[in-house]
Amino acid sequence: MRRIILTLLLVIILAPLGYYGVTMYLPQSFPKPGKQVPIRLGSGTLESIQILHKAGVLPYPQMFRMAWILAGRPVLQAGLYDFQGHVSQENILQRLIHGQSRPLNVVIIPGWNLSLILQELRLKSPYVNLHGLPTGDQAAQQLAAAGIGAQDSAEGWLFPDSYRYVPGTSALSILKRAYQRMDKNLQHLWSQRAPGLPLKNPYQALILASVVQKEGAPPAQQAHIAAVFLNRLRQGMPLQSDPTVIYALGKHYQGHLTPQEMHVSSAYNTYLHVGLPPTPIAMPGLSSLQAVLHPSDSHDLYFIAQGNAYHYSTSYNQHIEQIKRYLQPTARTFS
Repeated sequence: MRRIILTLLLVIILAPLGYYGVTMYLPQSFPKPGKQVPIRLGSGTLESIQILHKAGVLPYPQMFRMAWILAGRPVLQAGLYDFQGHVSQENILQRLIHGQSRPLNVVIIPGWNLSLILQELRLKSPYVNLHGLPTGDQAAQQLAAAGIGAQDSAEGWLFPDSYRYVPGTSALSILKRAYQRMDKNLQHLWSQRAPGLPLKNPYQALILASVVQKEGAPPAQQAHIAAVFLNRLRQGMPLQSDPTVIYALGKHYQGHLTPQEMHVSSAYNTYLHVGLPPTPIAMPGLSSLQAVLHPSDSHDLYFIAQGNAYHYSTSYNQHIEQIKRYLQPTARTFS
């Protein structure tokens, strides 16, 4: 009680001195080393001050509020704030006003599928608001229904990049930003695509780019690999891409494709079905999108990968000869 009365007296005495008079006499706080305080999006000023007080950062919240009032009642920014050592209350106020907080980012890696991204949000993004984030096998369709994705699925539609956020940011809003980035890039690249591609619309380009991305080739090889797949589409040949089978297997994939798994009954199995998979199988990066829409000038129909070396061929006989010449036990084939 005495502390509250003393604080009020100090406020009454110092208020006529204005903002600088009050902040000059605001006591320092001594938070524990490495103290982090999240101020969540949507927190009001009084709530934010109370959070800081309970965290031991503001010993005299009433005086701090008076300083805030005299400063013109500026908006206190949401963020994850670090406090160490002796911290003046005036410094805390200025940091909150200018949003000088620890950067928080959700990172989407090229080649990740939707399941991995949702897992990243749930397990490694503790300050994200997960309200409304779908789970289960229908998550891709539910997100598309919420305006995140197209063609009834969110798979493939989230642009790989780093997305900054503050505590309390909705996971759905982050995913929507990623979708808008992908849609904008895809539409732009489609408008400048090479002529004569056997693709009917931007969505088909997105699907094929996801397959090229999951082939795991370095960017320098992606345009040539894209050409192989596009040539196969022109001739009505199956794509025969291992990553599509892996996607079809989902959680049942154990790290190595068996002969039985290569015949898994799925529309995504491009060994069994001609044409593109029904949806993308991952989030393609910019280089994969560019590769599909600006492929190499090539008539090749086959390739084999041996480490970082790629060998292409235009006929099956030539492909078999290259397998005999280059293929090692650890190499991956494409036929």
